[in-house]
Amino acid sequence: MLSSPIADLLTQGLRALSHGQAAQAEALLREVLRHAPGTPPALAGLGQIAAQAQRWPEAEQAFRGALAGDVEQPRVWYALAQVLEVQGRPGDAAHAFAQAADRQPGWAAPRYQLARLLRALGRATDALGVAEQALQQAPDDVDTLQLLAMLQEELGQLPAAERSLRAALARAPQRAALHHNLGVVLHRQGQLAAALAAHEQAHDLGLDVPDAHYNHGNTLQALGRVDEALDAYRRVLARDPQHALGLLDLTRLRWALGHAEFDAELRHAQSHTPDSDLAPGLHGQLLLAAGRPDEALQAYAHAARLAPQRASHLAGQARALSQLGRHDEACAAHAQALVLAPDDAIVLTQAAHSHFAAGRVNEGQALAQRALAHTPHDQLALALQGLGWRLTQDPRSAWLHDLDELVAVIDLVPPPGWSDIASFNASLAAELSELHTAREAPIDQTLRQGTQTHGQLFDLALPAVQALRSQVARAIDAWLATRREDAAHPLLGRRTAGWRFAGSWSSRLRRGGFHTSHVHGQGWLSSCYYVQTPPSALASATQQGWLQFGEPDLPEPLRAQLPPWRFEAPLPGRLLLFPSYLWHGTRPFDDEMARLTVAFDILPTPAA
Repeated sequence: MLSSPIADLLTQGLRALSHGQAAQAEALLREVLRHAPGTPPALAGLGQIAAQAQRWPEAEQAFRGALAGDVEQPRVWYALAQVLEVQGRPGDAAHAFAQAADRQPGWAAPRYQLARLLRALGRATDALGVAEQALQQAPDDVDTLQLLAMLQEELGQLPAAERSLRAALARAPQRAALHHNLGVVLHRQGQLAAALAAHEQAHDLGLDVPDAHYNHGNTLQALGRVDEALDAYRRVLARDPQHALGLLDLTRLRWALGHAEFDAELRHAQSHTPDSDLAPGLHGQLLLAAGRPDEALQAYAHAARLAPQRASHLAGQARALSQLGRHDEACAAHAQALVLAPDDAIVLTQAAHSHFAAGRVNEGQALAQRALAHTPHDQLALALQGLGWRLTQDPRSAWLHDLDELVAVIDLVPPPGWSDIASFNASLAAELSELHTAREAPIDQTLRQGTQTHGQLFDLALPAVQALRSQVARAIDAWLATRREDAAHPLLGRRTAGWRFAGSWSSRLRRGGFHTSHVHGQGWLSSCYYVQTPPSALASATQQGWLQFGEPDLPEPLRAQLPPWRFEAPLPGRLLLFPSYLWHGTRPFDDEMARLTVAFDILPTPAA
């Protein structure tokens, strides 16, 4: 216990601090510590003074000293957390906020701050639980409702996110950001007209930031109002010329609309921000996807000159060289990229692919193995590992590619409300036709001579789409339940009690259209459902428009050594399921009628 004179000094120092008299407070508190070292309130006060002066290390030291003398100080833990976050240590700050929350259970503020930091650290599920606790303690707090909604949206809990945002808007109807967030959530649920109204309300309330215009553009694009979407994306770039998604999606949309100068904005960004590697790096990525490797090579080389330590630019050059058939140069460029990023799974898989393309099977196998050591569920790395096994006649290839066990062919029954599968597919085709608003295939997808829908198809509140979602969910559950047990297998061994849709879309191919051979790198189980099939694809003798399994995306002469294992007819009403790592593509067809499909990827949900 402090003596009476020292206690008086402490009281005077804390009073001066509360009145904003920092210099007087600091002198008094240091005098207290001279007589009574380690006094927690004096140290906490000095920490507050140092924090106000932005002397962050000094503030941290003082707060830690205060806690060493008395760990049960929630306000000091909270202050320490703020200082740690300012110093760029979010993990330590989250720990301190958690300590504050534990020591004052009814205090909502540290839980809100903890949830916010957990979200920033990529721990959305943990953040959601903490945000729900904060809301229980402060049910009318608009910031907490907004954070809760963002977490729910990120975790796919879209109706819950909408409810949270509407509750927040009931308390703060003039907060423009809430209208913007609501627009994003409504868009994801397919309520596009309502989403557009929400974005426009945010704009009317003064929200004029790049992300708001970007999401407004996404909704306009989904509604087929492409000229307005282009304008919205250009507003993004007027406010932030280095907005990566704005540049990327504007260029993608212009490609899909068939614009000859589809990359004009990327070229403009390069000329007006000549010291930034962002635009040339994106340019190289899109030119490579567009099948223009010579131009991509130039763009990536430009980006690499600006940012020589960025491995992705060197890897991009290597991929372009590989596509140009300059295999030795490609492998050398990959080696340089791997010096910069030896543990980057993306760089490793790209290098593996180029080595296989060069005929360097052993090196390709070794690189695929290195990628799998870092990301065991990377489907492209698994496909490349399987390719190596196949080329070396390793018996594990048959285990990985057991098509009888791993490919499902399921003819769906019509959902409730439709008398037969033909009438259901007609309803589904009508809904999907409204979503195919582009003129060309996405620049960075596997379609050739066709179009693909934008966004997550199964999020849309369309009757036939949702009926299909329900039917395929039942089919997946039934099929997975009959698969054999094999804990080591990359598909069978990952089964859990549940799964979730990780992506969903519709593809429409026109005459001559096809999908190049590919895998779904971020999936687990992939699919195709046939909605409409042109007559030529129903003729089994020609196998036009059929799906083929097993032929990898490699150049000749290696491709000739690896013919497809199996073909599947695109019969309307048929659902195919297959491992995401399985190479697959389609054959072109010669017919006026479009080939219309729905596809999706699923991922297993973590075991509880």
